[in-house]
Amino acid sequence: MKNNLNKLFLLLNSEKVQVRLKKFNLLISLISFIYIYQLINNNLIDSSFEFNLNFIDLTVLIITYLFVGITWVKFSSKDNKKIYKDIFFDWSYSNIGKYVPGGIGVISIRLNQGDSSKNSKKIFFGLLEEQFLVPFLSLPVLVTCLYFVNGNNLIYFLIILQIIFIFLVKLIYFKNESLKNNSLLNYSNYLLASILLTNFLTILIFYNLGFDDYLYQGLYYLIASYSALLFVGVPSGIGIREGIFLLLADVNFSLSDQIEALIYIRLLYLIADLLFGLSGMIYKYKSS
Repeated sequence: MKNNLNKLFLLLNSEKVQVRLKKFNLLISLISFIYIYQLINNNLIDSSFEFNLNFIDLTVLIITYLFVGITWVKFSSKDNKKIYKDIFFDWSYSNIGKYVPGGIGVISIRLNQGDSSKNSKKIFFGLLEEQFLVPFLSLPVLVTCLYFVNGNNLIYFLIILQIIFIFLVKLIYFKNESLKNNSLLNYSNYLLASILLTNFLTILIFYNLGFDDYLYQGLYYLIASYSALLFVGVPSGIGIREGIFLLLADVNFSLSDQIEALIYIRLLYLIADLLFGLSGMIYKYKSS
């Protein structure tokens, strides 16, 4: 079994397969754009929802994405600074791929990243960690803060507990030497920054939207968002994230306000995905 997997990864690294992947990724992009158009059409054109973009939200989200991208660059570059830009724009391009059912888009685009960084086995393991490690690092802290921490101190405890938990997990996780050499946790400072920024942004959005209990609404959404990552294959967690949030949140506040908040957040992330995805796509095909 191990030999078969090694053969598969060697095949994926071959020039012939990489060229085919590149052509396949163009198809992936087309499917993603069609899917994104339908999302916008359903949420804006076919509804009375008015989308008023808060540029502070978008700026914080872009900074968050930059930390996520830098984490991936550090992880897969082997500290080769010459290829940092190539890998970053490949990562940017893969943000479009998350809107293709089955997770095929992200996997295909990442496996087709820069020549000097090709290590399909490591990239594949990194994708698994990206999907499951972040929820594992975040959910216990969020649930603890939600049910066991007083609201007045919630933000402080959220930050402190998240820092402590990540470094405790890192100590235990790295008892396995093979994981120690091939894990996103080697860049835990960037990983921590991206998690804390995501938490801050989510709470900020509910505050800006006028929710009185914005702290708890933010926590509900964060729990729903990270839980949705565990459902592999659903394009960007569409539907699952929103469904979990509505189950957790107090719908007595105002169901219509909560639904508008969900649409706003979804469209905000979609804008960021398009910005990064298109810039990565243009860079990749312009430089090839």
